[in-house]
Amino acid sequence: MSMWRLWPVSSGWSRRIPAGVAIVLVVLGVVATAAGLDAPSDGSMVPLGWRADGVVVDVPGTPVDVPGAPGGVGLRTGDLVTGVAGHRLADGLGVVPRPRPGTTLLYDVVRERPTTVAVRVGRPDPYPLLVAGWGDLVFVLALAGLAVALYLRRPEEPATAPLLVLAAGLLGSTLTVTAGLPALALATGGARLWLFHLNTIVAYSISWGGLLAFTIAFTAPRPLPARSRRAMAVGYAAPPAAMALWSALAAPLAPNALGRLGLVHVGQTAVVAAALVTSTAWGFVAYRRNPDPLMRARTRWLMAGGATATLLSLAGWHLPELLAAARPLPPGALGLSGLPFVAGIGVALRRHRLFDIERLANRSLVYASVVAILVAGYAAVVALLVSGLGLSQPVAAALTAAGAALALAPLRALAQSTVNRVMYGDRRDPSAALTRLGTRLQAVLLPADVLPAIVETVARSLRVPHAAIDLVDGSGAAHLATQYGVPVGEVHVEPLRYHGTLIGHLRVSARGSDDPLDPVDLGLIASLAQQVGTAVQAVRLHDDLARSRAEVVASREDERRRLRRDLHDGLGPTLAAIRIKAGLAARDVPPESAARPLLDEISAEAAASLTDVRRLVEALRPPALDELGVVGAIRARAAALSGAMCIEVVGSERLPALPAAVETAAYRIAVEAITNAARHSEATHCTATVAPSDGGVEVTVRDNGRGLGPDRTAGVGIRSMRERAAEVGGVWSMRSPPGGGTHIRAFLPTNLGGDHDPADPRR
Repeated sequence: MSMWRLWPVSSGWSRRIPAGVAIVLVVLGVVATAAGLDAPSDGSMVPLGWRADGVVVDVPGTPVDVPGAPGGVGLRTGDLVTGVAGHRLADGLGVVPRPRPGTTLLYDVVRERPTTVAVRVGRPDPYPLLVAGWGDLVFVLALAGLAVALYLRRPEEPATAPLLVLAAGLLGSTLTVTAGLPALALATGGARLWLFHLNTIVAYSISWGGLLAFTIAFTAPRPLPARSRRAMAVGYAAPPAAMALWSALAAPLAPNALGRLGLVHVGQTAVVAAALVTSTAWGFVAYRRNPDPLMRARTRWLMAGGATATLLSLAGWHLPELLAAARPLPPGALGLSGLPFVAGIGVALRRHRLFDIERLANRSLVYASVVAILVAGYAAVVALLVSGLGLSQPVAAALTAAGAALALAPLRALAQSTVNRVMYGDRRDPSAALTRLGTRLQAVLLPADVLPAIVETVARSLRVPHAAIDLVDGSGAAHLATQYGVPVGEVHVEPLRYHGTLIGHLRVSARGSDDPLDPVDLGLIASLAQQVGTAVQAVRLHDDLARSRAEVVASREDERRRLRRDLHDGLGPTLAAIRIKAGLAARDVPPESAARPLLDEISAEAAASLTDVRRLVEALRPPALDELGVVGAIRARAAALSGAMCIEVVGSERLPALPAAVETAAYRIAVEAITNAARHSEATHCTATVAPSDGGVEVTVRDNGRGLGPDRTAGVGIRSMRERAAEVGGVWSMRSPPGGGTHIRAFLPTNLGGDHDPADPRR
């Protein structure tokens, strides 16, 4: 049996095992923290990364005076502790009996020179420990709260279980590190020392396996393929396995137990750096390969946050520690470098509905911001009261806690209002939404852009993923006019009325399957619908007018084509026959006959009338259109205009059948544009293209001339081209590209009498 079959494919087991591991990691952290706070302490904290001859300590609190004690008093930050109570740490750990609180011990330390200091043993003071580690606590608490909420709400989502393992491992190990390991614990040994290492080495390694598995699961397609499950298993196991291998290899390299633990912590730093780089690289590769736009948007925010956190932690902590045994970031700041990762998840939740839990995203952002502000404010205010006003730590802590309790309710209300505005838009402020809509409509230049601007503004004002407008035709049937986004939940339909007449519907999607539109949202939608109805009616009237004008123009051109055909095929040949017959009769009549002048006059008048008919036929419709087609007619006219300028006409001779109005407009616009290029542009090359487009035909004329000057004014030819396009409901534009020349483009719809406008080619 393949070893991969041992990996549980069942979704139940794949959820329960990581959840059980997460619970064990948190329990280990809580037990280690409780043991640390209950054990005697010398007031110091031993940072990770030790030397074989001793440990360098940090002292977050104030040294306790020991009257009459020999040597110096208390430990200081930066002291190298080499011995405790006469026992050298290099000779072994856990050899000093556990002292009682109040006992004074002598420590061998190295400052400028080796010396002995007296240290009074007491209980750990939680306040300086919290101040030293507040940044790490803010990060792990925010991540843990988010991970637990995601797992409880979406346990079937493969990415939530490894995120829970990551958060649990970081929470347990951070609590352990925050409680601190004093130098005394190395000398006394016991359960506290080994619980500390169990959390900071084993549990910490498992948490980074959770990060790798989370990245793999998050970027994998759904449903999760078997190869991704196997990759997640490797991700879970890789950091712990690497640490086990490193510990086995490093053990013979150190002279004593203290040195071995120091090497293990160095390896731990390298494994964490490798996990961060691997996770970030995997995410970016998956982002580039993923064709799904929504998943790419979600991955982009998550990977941006993760990459930022990786860069900050590597540059500010892990690489300097590995390369120079230095830490540019102050204690507790390492956790703050991880906040961009949490923020990336939050943005993906809010903007792209990660895991479809919009309401959870709202609550998570509110409580995370409240906790972060309270913790940061608490630490800052206590430090100010103690250092600035000279208050004792207990009094300062009690006053600050009371102030925090009073500020909790208004702070939560402010955070909720801010997050609601970010996530839900202007639903609490209808006037702002209406103002936004009015401002947006004022900026719209073309009637065809009004409805798209409305649905986009409604969607952005309400922070919903989808909004659409349906128009009701004369028969009462509704058809989609425009839409914005994609619906993800229940869709609310609001009627649009104008003077009591139903003219359409405004459809708005809920923000997610678990976040339906509430009464406040529905009230704002109803208010917006009143204003939207007027704008929609104006668009309908414009569309009706344009459609009517197009139909009139089409009927006119059809009638012109019929008249031309009748004149060309009927009256023209008749006049030609009269002229011929009159000429033949005149030849048979003697010159002196009185009928001869009359027959000559008839022949001359018939010839003149025939000329007038031909001129009238050409005025009604260019004959080349019926003889050569649109492209052939344009090519024939271009051949007559070409001289110093080379003219190329591109297009199929077999275009689909076009209405007479569209055919004439395409010919006139192309010929006018070519004529302008030949007369005014000083170009050497001009290309005219006629091609079918979605719902119509597109005419483009490009030249390499001097382009449009800044003082250009529209002449008769430009106005004529614009009017011919507008007559059939088309769009005409003219511009000068950055490289020079002039680019004229016209889209002419072929559905002149349909129920709705053809597609706009600009979109």
